[in-house]
Amino acid sequence: MEDIKELYRLYSKELYSYLFFLSNDKMLAEELLQETFYQAYISIHRFKGNSKIKTWLYQIGKNVFYKYLKSNSLEMVEFNDDSGEFANGLAPENILEKEEQKRTLHKAIKQLKEPYKQVIILRIFNDLSFKEIGEVLSKSENWARVTFHRGKHKLSVFLEGWEDLES
Repeated sequence: MEDIKELYRLYSKELYSYLFFLSNDKMLAEELLQETFYQAYISIHRFKGNSKIKTWLYQIGKNVFYKYLKSNSLEMVEFNDDSGEFANGLAPENILEKEEQKRTLHKAIKQLKEPYKQVIILRIFNDLSFKEIGEVLSKSENWARVTFHRGKHKLSVFLEGWEDLES
């Protein structure tokens, strides 16, 4: 039991972030996180050490999310960042501009199809290596690298399209 508490302490914030980006729902991400650690707890004896424990947890989280999708129709909600960044000392106009850029980026990421969306999220927001991404998604490190670069290109096309609309 102490082992799972330590894993939760070490990885819960990162996994929550990943699940939130997948679901766009804070409450759902929290539920999925709890289910991820529950599944990890009941199957820890099957962990063989072929990958990092962090990667194993991400695999469980991904599977929990997909299982949820299969049994429920997921309504994506608009991203709403309540992080309260005013504490960072930026001028209000800079904060507003930064928040708008974040919202635009999140909207663009939501437009990406799988697996590009997951690879972008895992690499940029969760700082996983290409090897770890490959392990989470049951693919090769090279596949993760190529998919990331293709996804980045698709993302830049989306973002350029929005800039053209705003001009």
